[in-house]
Amino acid sequence: MKLIYIQWADATSPADETWQSKDEILDWAKNDSFWIESVGWLLEENKRYLVLASKRSTTKTGEELIQYGLPIKIPKTWIRKRKIIKL
Repeated sequence: MKLIYIQWADATSPADETWQSKDEILDWAKNDSFWIESVGWLLEENKRYLVLASKRSTTKTGEELIQYGLPIKIPKTWIRKRKIIKL
């Protein structure tokens, strides 16, 4: 299981959901705040997307049980940077 860092673009909307003029909306859109940085365990990857989980728990009670938390599915076209983290 690989631990990776990715920087990716996320769809956003203004926090203020009031009516706005076109100029106000275009000013908001110029903001570059849609870049997200995530670190997580790479659970699956295919041509269209990857699945990360940012938490992992290992329990040893006779058998080893690995569980994951906070999963996220990210389209590969949204990914800008990617790096494997070596432990």
